[in-house]
Amino acid sequence: MTTTTASPRPSLDELRPHFGKWEIVGDLIDQSIDLMLNIRQSGHPGGSRSKVPFMVANTLGAGMRWDIRKADHAFGDRYVLVAGHCNPGTYAMLAVYNEALRICHERTGDAKYLVPRAEERQLVWEDLLRLRHHGELPGHAEMEGKTLFFKFNTGPSGHGAPAALGEAMALKHAGTDTKVFAVEGEGGHTAGCHHEVKNSAYGLGLDNLIYLFDWNDHGIDSFANSEVSFGTPQEWFESYGWRTAGAEDGHDYEQITKALIEIVHAEDTDGKPGCVWFKT
Repeated sequence: MTTTTASPRPSLDELRPHFGKWEIVGDLIDQSIDLMLNIRQSGHPGGSRSKVPFMVANTLGAGMRWDIRKADHAFGDRYVLVAGHCNPGTYAMLAVYNEALRICHERTGDAKYLVPRAEERQLVWEDLLRLRHHGELPGHAEMEGKTLFFKFNTGPSGHGAPAALGEAMALKHAGTDTKVFAVEGEGGHTAGCHHEVKNSAYGLGLDNLIYLFDWNDHGIDSFANSEVSFGTPQEWFESYGWRTAGAEDGHDYEQITKALIEIVHAEDTDGKPGCVWFKT
């Protein structure tokens, strides 16, 4: 979780022993989402919870290189929550991880578990109690203070996709191996900007842009997405020249991890961006 330079490709065998612990972490995040939104009586529980398993796998070894203590690290991988209304899932994830840091510091006294400027930068479970209150955690994803893990302010459908593209292009031209992870679902994917982003990313050879795609054919509308949008994530992205891999069971850490490794840590990308989809 704290690497900042090129790291060895993770293997399924070395990560598999952690899956049981990932299940527990996911349960804690789920419970935090439920409690936070029940207290506030507002928010998006479905889209937040459906993303939890792949978010856990992505942040605990199978995908992103990042440091929870230093969200503004220059060479840490970027996270753009294109599905900005689903930020309770990210809030809950950060709260669970930061509580683990607090417990480890209390037990060991080791300064490596401390977050610099913690009062301003460390999102903890107490913050979840004040979701959508003035001056507290906002209803849309905002890149500031305790939520610098977000790398763009997002909310409306598709809003963060062009920003993720721009960040990937800048990082590619800067000569870094830093990746940009854009998290989206099939409902938000109907926004026209995704067409432009997919075309541009392919044409510019941005193999450092990775979509993490939550696919459950369900949203806040009364009808299923498949009633108005034809196809599957594989068709939606491969038709633009992207690399794709997916998990038919988006709650199975074996499938999730295998798909992430295939796309995020590909030995040869052929210069193509990637999409990892998860059927939840």
